[in-house]
Amino acid sequence: MACPVTAFAQQQPDPASGQADPQPASGVLVYGPEFFANTALPTALDMVQRLPGFTLDVGKSDARGIAGNTGNVLINGKPPASKTDGLGEILRRISAASVARIELIRGGAPGIDMQGRAVVANVVLKRTASTEKLVNFQSYIYRDGYVGPDLTLQYTRSDGDRRDELSIEGISDRTSSTAKGMRTRTDAAGNLLQRHRLDLWDRDRSATVRASVQRAIGGGLLNVNGRFDYLDYPTSFGVTLLEGSGSSGVATDITHQWKGELGANWAKNLGEDGEIELVALQRLGHTGYDSAVTSDSFVSTFGQQSRNGESVFRPILRYKTSKRLSLEGGGEIAYNFLDNRTAYTEQGAPVPLPDQSVFVSEVRGELFGLARWEPSSKVTLESGMRAEVSRIAARADSSRARAFFYPKPRVQLTLRPNKRDQVRLRVEQSVSQLDFTDFVAATEINLGTVRAGNGDLVPEQTLTLEAVFEHRFWGKGALELSARHEATRHVIDYIPLEGGFDAIGNIGSGTRDTLSSTLTLPFDKLGIKDARLRGNAAVVRSHVTDPLTGERRRYTNEIPFTCSGSFSQDLFGGRFTYGVYGSCGQPATDLYRIAEYRATVLEPSVEIYGIWKPSKRLAIRMDAGNLNNAAKIIDRRLYTAERNASPLLYRERTVQRRGQYLYVQIRRAF
Repeated sequence: MACPVTAFAQQQPDPASGQADPQPASGVLVYGPEFFANTALPTALDMVQRLPGFTLDVGKSDARGIAGNTGNVLINGKPPASKTDGLGEILRRISAASVARIELIRGGAPGIDMQGRAVVANVVLKRTASTEKLVNFQSYIYRDGYVGPDLTLQYTRSDGDRRDELSIEGISDRTSSTAKGMRTRTDAAGNLLQRHRLDLWDRDRSATVRASVQRAIGGGLLNVNGRFDYLDYPTSFGVTLLEGSGSSGVATDITHQWKGELGANWAKNLGEDGEIELVALQRLGHTGYDSAVTSDSFVSTFGQQSRNGESVFRPILRYKTSKRLSLEGGGEIAYNFLDNRTAYTEQGAPVPLPDQSVFVSEVRGELFGLARWEPSSKVTLESGMRAEVSRIAARADSSRARAFFYPKPRVQLTLRPNKRDQVRLRVEQSVSQLDFTDFVAATEINLGTVRAGNGDLVPEQTLTLEAVFEHRFWGKGALELSARHEATRHVIDYIPLEGGFDAIGNIGSGTRDTLSSTLTLPFDKLGIKDARLRGNAAVVRSHVTDPLTGERRRYTNEIPFTCSGSFSQDLFGGRFTYGVYGSCGQPATDLYRIAEYRATVLEPSVEIYGIWKPSKRLAIRMDAGNLNNAAKIIDRRLYTAERNASPLLYRERTVQRRGQYLYVQIRRAF
């Protein structure tokens, strides 16, 4: 299992090639074929999720730019060259038989792009020649008899640095938004006003084509990928009056969306100690959205048409001055735009909204430098600085443009007092990205709310202090405890606008404190072979000043406590794996709009699963999900105007359940 993380991934020796492996770098744990030998795990995704003490983060595909948005898993030492193609999807398409080993890099390693993260997993693929044709059929089967199929056809050919991949996927399914429920409205004294039966329905119909080619070109390694997606997504929200005065109604909408991406990553060694990497990305998309709400004789409509695009170029230069010191520098330049048009009517008459037609563009540049120093095998110091310059322009009711400059320093100290323990201390200044959709008007069709756009947003700026303690035990066990404090300026939340509307804006400064823990507990020493318990929990406390009441409260949509746990065991020499997963649900998360307060609760849920691998090329999985039919509960208080100075209009409680379901997957390689 002792394999290295060397300066650059393409130079790493491969167990399949028969070359000898030097010792691994400090802070690197290597999980080779032996670790996964007695498992029925069919994909690289399953393997990554099995790593002790590691929690997969798939990144933020909707965020602009590349730096820090691609997740915490590398493929052959590099982040994926695609953003639209999610990290989870990429790992799911890599068969377990194609993986030579997985390296868990904690605290950084020379020559590895950590993407600003303290821990990453590096999936190293075999270099031997192979061809794989894959058929993956999976489907959700719901309690009401609906079947949602998902079929993927995939071809992969690899031989050393040469790798070709093509896949086609079609989906006709539904989401958790399809549910049944009840809604009750009462007045301020608790008297019943209305009781409704709710029928929520949606369909997710999409098609995706993906392709990638990797070749040795120009003395380096070039990876080019492309992806095209089409989505057709209709929904409806039916309301039937059971008690009280009022009427029944229905809200319907439909989304048509297409998006395409072309990306490339080229890396070349500069002698034995240097490397240059160039990343380029182009994305384009279009979304059409139309909705209508009918209640008795009242009809309102909302329509939206938007185009968006992103162009990114990112050069990186890495250099090892010695075995103890490595340097990294580079930059990123990006152009993004959103062209959005909205229209809102009531009873056929147009209702003007602030900033209902907006063109938003951003030109952003970033320079960065990073030094990683290991004065000894027990200490790693990483220090870096990013400097971001951007200009955001919005043409709407009034044209405005603003320029921003933000320095973003980061220091991380990693201590390894012994082979089992690691301590990581981090200080970092970060800046959030503005969501272009906050610049334009939007609606919540199922709740009948309309939000105006706001072009005067400022990014959040956060100073983070973090301490993490990690302990490895029993060969496959891990415990991690962390404490984090965040101090944020220009917190983004809802603000009031003239005309009775509200919008997303900045409300001042706030703080957030988080205590979290993760545990992987193997049961081998407890007498249950190849079994493990995984669990995590987090407690969050945040404080910000409400823009209406002036009182201190939590951040909007802050989850105060989360926890989950799972137990799994491998049987029959790795031909069968079973497990049970449970979530603690979600305590009330608060949303503070100008004329509304909302709290959302998710009940705990339980699911069980089993994976059967009758042969190396065939895997069958079945899940029974949401066994306890967990509910989503939404409590709202609606006011006649601003909630701090206006009488209560009514209270509303909505309870909806999606029902139990079965998930079946058949994965066959040829």
